[in-house]
Amino acid sequence: MENKKILVISLSGIGNTILFTPFLNCLRKHCPKTEIDFLTLNQAMAEVVSGSNLVDNIFVLQKSPLKILKTLWQLRKKHYDYSVTAFPSNKWQFNVLAFLIGAKNRVTHKYKCYQLRTLSFLQNKKIEAIEEIHDIEQNMNLLKVFGIDSKKEERELTFYLSEKDKNFAEDFLKVNNLENDFLIGIHPGCNRDNKYRRWPKDCFVELINDLVTQGRKILLFSGPDEIEETAWIYNNIDNKEKVFSVKEKSLKDVGSLIARCKIFICTDSALGHIAAALRVETLAIFGPAQASRTRPYGKYGHYVSLNLSCSPCLKYPFHSTSSKIKCNKDFECLRKIKVEDVIEQINRILK
Repeated sequence: MENKKILVISLSGIGNTILFTPFLNCLRKHCPKTEIDFLTLNQAMAEVVSGSNLVDNIFVLQKSPLKILKTLWQLRKKHYDYSVTAFPSNKWQFNVLAFLIGAKNRVTHKYKCYQLRTLSFLQNKKIEAIEEIHDIEQNMNLLKVFGIDSKKEERELTFYLSEKDKNFAEDFLKVNNLENDFLIGIHPGCNRDNKYRRWPKDCFVELINDLVTQGRKILLFSGPDEIEETAWIYNNIDNKEKVFSVKEKSLKDVGSLIARCKIFICTDSALGHIAAALRVETLAIFGPAQASRTRPYGKYGHYVSLNLSCSPCLKYPFHSTSSKIKCNKDFECLRKIKVEDVIEQINRILK
């Protein structure tokens, strides 16, 4: 494989890119001298692998149609031997993109539904997608194309932090007199398009109030998609001097602060996967999504879910080409998760 060129494509989100890193670690291990390039959708997703040795070059698709075409032409001229599209990939846009880049071997998953609608015939190397397994395992199965037995490989999540990133966290904690405190990270939000995954904000207020009474200090994380919601939570907690807002735009800065937490509590979102990758105990609150597929992975990953008879109702990518869902029960799978149940989980993890 040393003389081959491989393009890996991750377009589904920051969390999905984190879940692709065990595949990248294994590919790099077996192909140390192979040129491995990385194509993604935005700078935040690029930050997942930037600074690591997992890839050689990073390409980001810009929003401008002309810039997209320029990037595609640049990639096409590289004449890749393989392109590999990360799971989930059951969308026509992903298949057209890989086809236009024109690698000789275009690797993706094979889904049982919507094969014509998604133009999956544009890819020529397919590995069966298995509905019951974690997304990391879906990605690891793609290694079969390269003759690698994934069963013998480690599932190592990666989110690289440089010394500069770590120094940012040191400075933040020093300014706020938090260097020696027991810190709990809380991220109540997620992508704006997936707001249905969020635990009710009044529940987060109650949870924070309880943790603060136990003497804990809280780092309250807020991204651009949940500014108003996080502000509402902060304004309604009782003891604000023990809660510190984190609004940094750089994903590396956010990751450096997550790494200093004893436990990280979140919704089903990308920051939970970053926490697990950084070996921070992580507790994700799951509602309509399938926890067996996208829960924080490994021994640091935990989740709480009600497992109602109607769950999970998020059907993509196995029974739908969209991540949108409709619920006629007002997402009771999240609303009925009690604060005391979350606290019980936290105490169990921290024992």
